[in-house]
Amino acid sequence: MTITEVTSSADIPLILVVDDDRSTRTLLKVAMEEEGYRVVTAKDGEECLNEYNRCQPDMVLLDAVMPEMDGFSCCKRLTEISQGHNIPILMITALDDQDSIDQAFACGAVDYITKPIHWAVLAQRVKRLLTTSKALVQLEQVQQQLHAAQKWMRFLGMISKRLSRPFVPETFLQEILDRLILTFPVQQVSLYQKNGQMRLQSTRTGYPCRDDLSAEFLELAAFYKTPYQQGKAIAIQDLYSTPNLPETVTSTLLNHHLRSILIVPILIQEQVWGVLCVNYFETLHCWEAAEIEQFESLANLVALSLNSERLRVNS
Repeated sequence: MTITEVTSSADIPLILVVDDDRSTRTLLKVAMEEEGYRVVTAKDGEECLNEYNRCQPDMVLLDAVMPEMDGFSCCKRLTEISQGHNIPILMITALDDQDSIDQAFACGAVDYITKPIHWAVLAQRVKRLLTTSKALVQLEQVQQQLHAAQKWMRFLGMISKRLSRPFVPETFLQEILDRLILTFPVQQVSLYQKNGQMRLQSTRTGYPCRDDLSAEFLELAAFYKTPYQQGKAIAIQDLYSTPNLPETVTSTLLNHHLRSILIVPILIQEQVWGVLCVNYFETLHCWEAAEIEQFESLANLVALSLNSERLRVNS
């Protein structure tokens, strides 16, 4: 196996070239490099599967006729291990009969080209398949974002409906945290009142419930003075590497195996009532802007519910 060393962005597509013939493999590698792609090579089906798992390429150029595991069997295995990710596989073969073409598509290939290779045609097909694959990935991401947004709307709608009826704040908020854990892929959510009167937590099954860390989270939130007072979320992707955090606080949180956290202040009448905390244990989590906005919306709705109930009780 060889891998091309590229100093430019890792966003450049990575192509896995698989051929048992060294000269053909080298020619394909050079041709793809000249088109500006990164290249990984494998000499047989087994090495192809190993390199696919290791490198997760954007496309596979796969020779159909190889010893031991032929290209058709390898193609089928690739589609199985890709777990629904539609990686484009282009079969390269000396076979030009209809049965071989049908077999290639049946195994999961999205296109084919015959030997001797017409290099200009190959370059255009690779470009087209990569463009199509990228568009499909982007479409899938948009669909996932839409699905997540719809789930959030239903979740927030459930909370809004409850505001029309009297409720016990602590019981109601605990129900919100529990439903949040069941509905979304977060590992732990906590809600801490600034004066210490309310300290709630819900943790996904398989993750241990932690000690009361309300003091640490409130101190960490207050460290970010301006966003804390304005009700803006404080997103920390990695407690290990984020500089200038209060050492006593971070050491305690790290000792409890927390890694990525999101702290959202809850403001009632422009005063900080407490914080909503979303936690990941020993796992880096990249906080997306849309995700942060959703938790800010939740914090605002929690503030609205608490203030509404306070006004109802006092009326």
